[in-house]
Amino acid sequence: MLDQQTIEAEVGIAGTVSDDVLKIAVPRGDLRVTVDGFEIIPFMGLTSWVAFRKGTQQTTVMGDIVLLEDEVGVAVSSAIEAGLYVTALHNHFIRSQPFVLFMHVEATSDEATLGRAVRKIVDSIKAVRLAHPVAPAVKQVPSRLDTAQLEEIIEAKGELKDGVFKFTLGRPDVPVKCSRCGGLEINTTMGYNTWASFQGTQERAAVCGDFAMLELEVVPVIRQLRAGDIEVVAVHNHMFFEEPRIIFLHYWGVGNAGHLANVFRRALEAQKQVQSGETCCSP
Repeated sequence: MLDQQTIEAEVGIAGTVSDDVLKIAVPRGDLRVTVDGFEIIPFMGLTSWVAFRKGTQQTTVMGDIVLLEDEVGVAVSSAIEAGLYVTALHNHFIRSQPFVLFMHVEATSDEATLGRAVRKIVDSIKAVRLAHPVAPAVKQVPSRLDTAQLEEIIEAKGELKDGVFKFTLGRPDVPVKCSRCGGLEINTTMGYNTWASFQGTQERAAVCGDFAMLELEVVPVIRQLRAGDIEVVAVHNHMFFEEPRIIFLHYWGVGNAGHLANVFRRALEAQKQVQSGETCCSP
């Protein structure tokens, strides 16, 4: 059984348990980030998080850390010195003001060691911001979205928080295991999911998010997003040692909310066509 008490004591932050995973979130409310005039508040995609799951012998942590450019050096060094893999460092947005990066981490060890490692990263970032404060994020954004319509189009339930309407979709059709974590299954709560966050009005909304894809699904998903004028802003890995290999794609779009939701839906359907046997490069 996962030792939640030890992890939370070492990290210094309480978490929540779901699907046998302890997830600790650190919303970056201390940063004001905008893209194309839209405020990127924590629920829109500006929250650092780490997720812990107990394996047959040890515990595995995976996470995603939000960083400004002047935080990157200390965060990367802290992770490596604490024994974590830095599995990715990349953008999730383009044209963001200021520029924001995301550092993914992963490791398998005992709970106390992993908790101390996460604490070291969090403390290093805090030290930078205490020395060089920046404008904080707004608490919420105005929303005039037709959320019922968005749910009908996407055929899933969303969550409304602080003016942002978010969909989180797992991939139970493709189980993923970590080959160096004793075959531990990596589930939705550990970051293996596709998601979409909407804000704004029905007439002019912004959407951002992430697709979790098998390699053969990448081209069809990109094709559908670009056909709908949604920008592909990053394509990369998040994890090491996973089987099968999972590619993640970040996107950004501005336009009519219904149109954006339909484009997202068509990209999801393109994934299903690949799973049913269609090749990635068919016209």
